[in-house]
Amino acid sequence: MLILDEDETIRDLYGHWFSLHGFDVACAIGLEAVAWTLRRERPQLILTDLRVRDLTLHQLIARLQCDAATRCIPVIVITTSCDERTIKDAQAAGVVAVLPKLADFGRLEVWVRALCE
Repeated sequence: MLILDEDETIRDLYGHWFSLHGFDVACAIGLEAVAWTLRRERPQLILTDLRVRDLTLHQLIARLQCDAATRCIPVIVITTSCDERTIKDAQAAGVVAVLPKLADFGRLEVWVRALCE
């Protein structure tokens, strides 16, 4: 599990929750950290905000698509944005789900378990 978010509290909250549910968790904030993490390990899932420092969702998806080893990693977006166009753009980019930040963890768990099985 790779969590991308600028907010340390969000990274800690989701990281703790996923750790309690048996996932190995890595966190990153920007492009350089994501590149380093993906060279080192292959997460089962990426949980990200729409933009994390110098990395947009579209840049992240493009980076994943360039490498056969990362192409199949599912991406879930967690965001405070309620803008319908933004959500549709994220879905069109190839994310599997767009959930509100501080999502219902039961709903998040259903998505995560389905994607990681």
